[in-house]
Amino acid sequence: MDGLEKKIAAGLEQVFWEKGFAGPSVPDLKSGAGVSLRTLYRYFPSREAMVIGALDHRHARYLKIIQTDLPPCGPLVADALFDRLGDWMEQTKGKGCLFLQARSAYPDSLAIVETVRRHKKEIIAALSSIACSQEIGARLYVLHEGVTASYAAMGQDAVLEAKVLARGLFGIRAA
Repeated sequence: MDGLEKKIAAGLEQVFWEKGFAGPSVPDLKSGAGVSLRTLYRYFPSREAMVIGALDHRHARYLKIIQTDLPPCGPLVADALFDRLGDWMEQTKGKGCLFLQARSAYPDSLAIVETVRRHKKEIIAALSSIACSQEIGARLYVLHEGVTASYAAMGQDAVLEAKVLARGLFGIRAA
């Protein structure tokens, strides 16, 4: 993505996050992206392309957050991961997963469904890399998704419970 395309995608991500996928009109999306209608459609020629652009932008942002400056493999990396997820959930007001919301809003869009699948697979791969183990990475993913889904009800307690369970994956028993 070039600079303007990233700016537009960031604006679209924000509008979809705030208003959902059914709510925003094209003028809302144009306004949120901060560009003319013509420019919006030049970069994202359909609503489906706008959703995918917003998701791709969010994906890149999230991967950077969970992969940057981590401790080496082991329980400390799991703590850092879930601390970052807790911060993310706090920033996003615990509204859940934008990718799953998009999939629910557009279940018949093969392109959106594939974008969501790719995102989830890349999260699993990132967690496997972080954990230095595909097996532990897959289990961290289940905990990661559980925190994302349960945060609205449990808040930071979801993060704390996930950290306890994650430590167990590395052979650390809860006190």
